[in-house]
Amino acid sequence: MARLIDEGERMRHVFLAAGAALILFSASAPAAPGRPGAGILRQPAVQVASAGIIGARFLDVDGNIRRLGDENGAGPAALVFVDDECPVSARYLGEMDAFLAEAEAAGIDFYAVMSSARRSWADARKLRDDYGLATPVLFDASGDLAARLAPATLGEVFVINEDDRLIYRGRIDDRFESIGRLRRVIRSHDLLEAFEVADEPEAEARATTPVGCYFEAWENVGDREVTYARDIEPILAANCAECHQAGGVAPFALGHYRQASGRSRMLAHVTGEGLMPPWRAVPRFGRFRDERYLSQTQIDLLAAWAAGGAAEGVPGDRAPAARLPDPGWRHGEPDLVLPMLEPYAVPASGDDVYRYFVIPSGLERPRTVTAIDFQPGDASVVHHANFFVDYSGRARREDAKDDEPGFSVFGTGSFMSYDNTDENAYGIGGWTPGAEPYSLPEGVGLWLPRGGDIVIEVHYKLNGRATTDQSKIAFYFADRPTPKYIDGLIIGTQDLDIPPGEAAYTRHISMDVPVGFRLVDVMPHMHYAGSRARMVVTYPDGREQAIVGIEDWDFRWQNIYTLRTPLHIPAGSRIDGWFEWDNSDANADNPFDPPRRLEWGWQSEEEMAEFWLGVIPDEPRRRMALIRASYRTWTNADSRPLPPGPRR
Repeated sequence: MARLIDEGERMRHVFLAAGAALILFSASAPAAPGRPGAGILRQPAVQVASAGIIGARFLDVDGNIRRLGDENGAGPAALVFVDDECPVSARYLGEMDAFLAEAEAAGIDFYAVMSSARRSWADARKLRDDYGLATPVLFDASGDLAARLAPATLGEVFVINEDDRLIYRGRIDDRFESIGRLRRVIRSHDLLEAFEVADEPEAEARATTPVGCYFEAWENVGDREVTYARDIEPILAANCAECHQAGGVAPFALGHYRQASGRSRMLAHVTGEGLMPPWRAVPRFGRFRDERYLSQTQIDLLAAWAAGGAAEGVPGDRAPAARLPDPGWRHGEPDLVLPMLEPYAVPASGDDVYRYFVIPSGLERPRTVTAIDFQPGDASVVHHANFFVDYSGRARREDAKDDEPGFSVFGTGSFMSYDNTDENAYGIGGWTPGAEPYSLPEGVGLWLPRGGDIVIEVHYKLNGRATTDQSKIAFYFADRPTPKYIDGLIIGTQDLDIPPGEAAYTRHISMDVPVGFRLVDVMPHMHYAGSRARMVVTYPDGREQAIVGIEDWDFRWQNIYTLRTPLHIPAGSRIDGWFEWDNSDANADNPFDPPRRLEWGWQSEEEMAEFWLGVIPDEPRRRMALIRASYRTWTNADSRPLPPGPRR
């Protein structure tokens, strides 16, 4: 049977590791349950605690995939640990929905969490039904959330801001003077006060002493069998099933026990190595929408399940069937849908195909775009897609030279200019499996003049079966002009001369920011020999802000990384970017054997070094000053090595 080490010892170990950056109690630690007291967490207001809560995916008791702090746009999250067998916790259960309403009004995602080795999914559903809760109820079947937050009592609540920093932990209010003794008048509404400051970046983290039953859910339980029904299915459903489903882009489905158990050791391997879920950015070196990575607890569970024989477990302790997103248009009926003009024949084998497809927009008047969605024609081969507009006619002319639909991304040059001054062709977004539609922040639009062509760049990952694809792109328009509009910059260098055998060839670029802007998204770009990329902003006062870091570049897994909230970069800041390549024979992706000298070029066997930025200028009339500053990065590259930084 699949066994973990003694569960109590494991959880205590994880509490120490996961809670070190989050609890930091020392002399200000909360007193034991039943002893009143309050304190301030001794951590700097700007410290980012490694809570690992915001953006994490969990199933609720109805099978809905909950993206904590990301349900309705980026925001904070609040979680309260509950159990109806604890009288103190039960006293608050009838008020959960009132707290939910207060949280929603403050832009906070609110959840009730049942976490116990001795309770079941059925128990959690019964609690929700008995109390008639509209509040989402999460069942922490494996103790993952408990490991991340380390509650001391049942009824303890945690408020985490959108930067994943702990703002508040402790009691809901002070109605319990001690266990068994209630105050006649509530004097301190601690949770509601925390809601009021949860969106303030400099809010000081605060702690109060919770009164309630000890949180002993994972103590003294001995060895516990890890099963598919209780432990593994929720992980796969919340983090993998959007791609690994019938007809999905993944090569196999993981929708039921037989599909997963026959691959248990492979699942343990690819998650243990950080290959899956496919998210190349270093966790918490920058914060993004649609982040995909597992906690160490989840990775350990998959490993223990595989090592112990992949037990199924009992049906009565099973997670609910996941409610996967509607495969249709996720923002409702679009205002404009443009399919590829004709199907493209995708071959069964050979190298992956990267191809541009040109579609006339048909726009008879300018429009303001607020969101873009994409539907692959054959999801089993469409790996990802990027979107562009072209008013120059260059893409259409390249298309006319190719007898097949579209034209190759490589070997044809580009229909876009890399000096950022060409307003006739530019990028407008992208799509990867499982990601939300490309959506702009409230009050921000993308300006599309009338006419022109939409160009879709599609990466086809061949799977041994010939097929056809006719994908579609969809646009959502604003009813009226928006106050702000997104713009694009490309920073990088063509000054590349990578010697054969060089395992760590580095180029560094920098951009002095003449006009402030808000950074919406960033996309690093190299080719097959790339190994690392990093971007950091230094503010005028000397503070540094991590933007994105990739320590194991994979050309096949390129993402547009959309920041959880746009980051303001004021005038006088400096943007530094680094790129590193491995042109040795130890790099399995090296396009040449033996290695050859690599220079900049359009072919995939050549190299590039770029960061694509989506920005909202503070002063739109001065956007050309930003463009000129970005162009200077193409002439100032040096060989400064990457500074010490995070590792996956």
